[in-house]
Amino acid sequence: MNNLNFNKLNKTFIVAEIGVNHEGDVNCAKRMIDLAAKSGVDAVKFQTFTAENYVSRKHDERFKRVKKFELNYDDFSLIQRYAKKKNIIFFSTPLHPKDINTLKKISPIIKISSGDLTYLDLIKNAALTNKPLILSTGLGDKKDIKNAVSVIEQDRPNIKKKGELLIMHCVAAYPTPENEVNLKNIEWLKQNFNYPVGYSDHTLGIKACELAVAYGAVVIEKHFTYRKENQVFHDHKISADKKDMTELVNNIRNVEKFSGSYERKIGKSEKKMFSHLRRSVYARRNIPEGKIIEYEDIILLRPAKGYGPENLKTIIGKKAKKFIKIDSLIKKIHL
Repeated sequence: MNNLNFNKLNKTFIVAEIGVNHEGDVNCAKRMIDLAAKSGVDAVKFQTFTAENYVSRKHDERFKRVKKFELNYDDFSLIQRYAKKKNIIFFSTPLHPKDINTLKKISPIIKISSGDLTYLDLIKNAALTNKPLILSTGLGDKKDIKNAVSVIEQDRPNIKKKGELLIMHCVAAYPTPENEVNLKNIEWLKQNFNYPVGYSDHTLGIKACELAVAYGAVVIEKHFTYRKENQVFHDHKISADKKDMTELVNNIRNVEKFSGSYERKIGKSEKKMFSHLRRSVYARRNIPEGKIIEYEDIILLRPAKGYGPENLKTIIGKKAKKFIKIDSLIKKIHL
């Protein structure tokens, strides 16, 4: 998986962001991997941390909750192996430089969360793993993103060429209001940083993810849960369940079909319509042999069977070698 190239993805890379929706229960995490695999996503993503290096103890309630959600290296190793059995990629977001050591052997991709866009020491340590990186940009302005990218490029000068960095458009609001999703920012990120761009979604529903693909996102990340209803932890409410994620995957694959290629091409079905829809040059009236053909002598009509409008210079001003009957298609033998 270390050869992942974000420049050359042949389809949208879809990530089910389990995050901490397992709430510290490895069996729950495995259950969600089962559901994610059945929905057709390419990867599942988690968060790796120790509460002491993540949240201040002074925020007692939050600290206790985060502590409860912790998983250790053995837990993640088990989860990684389980995901592999299910033919789905496991990766995670480290929330402290020490957590990168936890993930080095088991996470083929390292993602930097939006909250850590300015945590340059963490970003530098992630870059030094030489693994493909995903940089999420929620809460960040152009300067923040530029600083983070610069830190990565200092240690990985060929990272752009190798396709090992993806910048993720993200709005860190839970849920994100529809009028703040700003999918046009996908193109802005492409133009300003010249890297592949993905979209990390925090809206209710799946429509924004589908539209993001049409806007050019090559990676889609959507929070994922086994059940949205009757949950205390807030992330479940903005997450997709198996039904939602299956629908999202299917819809994204359809968007890919509709999007086609960037290069202008005439498809097989369209080629069949050339004769039916294009025009050819016909005689508007009888044209005697030897007459110099004028514009008033011809008319452009469907179907296209010979000379088209683009060939008028070949016809106008030429002497008719033969008599051309009214309504006849003008051919090479007439000129």
